[in-house]
Amino acid sequence: MKNILYSIIALSLLTVSCKNEVKQTEDENASHEENVVELTDQQMKAIGVKLGHVEQRQLSGTINATGTLKLSPQDRADVTSLVAGITKRILVKEGQAVRQGETVAMVENTEIVALQKDYLVASRQLSLAQQALQRQQDIHEQGAGVGKNLQQAKAELDMASVTEKGLRLQLEQLGISPQQVAQGNFSNSAPVRSPISGVVGEILVSTGSYLDSETVLMKVYNNKALHADLHVFESDIACIHIGQKVTMQLSDQASTQLTGTVAFITATLDDESKSASVHINLDNTAAATLLPNMFVSAAIHTGEQTCAAVPDEAIVMSANRHYVFVSLGDGRFRKQEVATGLSGQGYTQITFVDSPGASLASDATPSTEIAVTKAFYLESMLADHGEE
Repeated sequence: MKNILYSIIALSLLTVSCKNEVKQTEDENASHEENVVELTDQQMKAIGVKLGHVEQRQLSGTINATGTLKLSPQDRADVTSLVAGITKRILVKEGQAVRQGETVAMVENTEIVALQKDYLVASRQLSLAQQALQRQQDIHEQGAGVGKNLQQAKAELDMASVTEKGLRLQLEQLGISPQQVAQGNFSNSAPVRSPISGVVGEILVSTGSYLDSETVLMKVYNNKALHADLHVFESDIACIHIGQKVTMQLSDQASTQLTGTVAFITATLDDESKSASVHINLDNTAAATLLPNMFVSAAIHTGEQTCAAVPDEAIVMSANRHYVFVSLGDGRFRKQEVATGLSGQGYTQITFVDSPGASLASDATPSTEIAVTKAFYLESMLADHGEE
């Protein structure tokens, strides 16, 4: 009986010991949790760490963004030939300004001659059909004609007219004068015209190159219609509105300043960068030399906004990212990434960025308690802890 009692007591002591070891291990793991720093009350007082909440404040300022100069699809064009053939002449050079409809190249093709021949025949047949109808009408008015012949003349005229019109439109589309062809003046080449006004950006063929309807001869860009596409993060989208003023600077031309206004915001968000594209209409750019895909840095003037903000001292920067330290209670703080927005009067707008293990909502709310002072001390302590 004593042996059984001793066994029960030993088992109880072993269980308590295991529980203590597990609790001690959990406490040690908690104190070494990634991105978590723990302070005693004495340390907090000595360092000067104070707790506060995310505040709703009226901030006025700008949202910084980057982007590129872009052209809308209607302001850039691929120049192609409507007929297959050999490039006979190229009439422009790269960088040359051209007008809409201006001839930029000539394409040679024997089918062009055949089309002109068909049109000449059709135009003569149309003239004969008109004369035949007129004779039948004159005879009919004199009471000597046959109604069937008059109807036949009208039908032949309609067919000749349709044939002539179809061939004439084809010649006009190719840039060949139907009037000249009707007079017997043929051409063995057809002009290739620029579909828009702009500047020749790149010539992709040479004299003698064979072309088909899918071959791009050159590209034309209307750089006067450039706009800016800025990438604005999800946290700042609510502060962007149509009509806001924007100032921009070219990255490689520090002396070139551009201005514009917000035209519209895209309805989609990029999955990787979590940013939306904001379209900026540029003001007068006649004095600037601008090209598509130039990189710009911009400041969008948002005016005054009510937003979630914290003191500037509560924010630290590490590896080009911004962080705050959220209180977990009992002197423990978790380093939490945030996206920053408006700044002013010693405060900066923040929105929490979801991160693994953060277990926080993506919105900063007034109930969120953080370290509002000496955040850089907490960052340094966390760094020292990581080196141990």
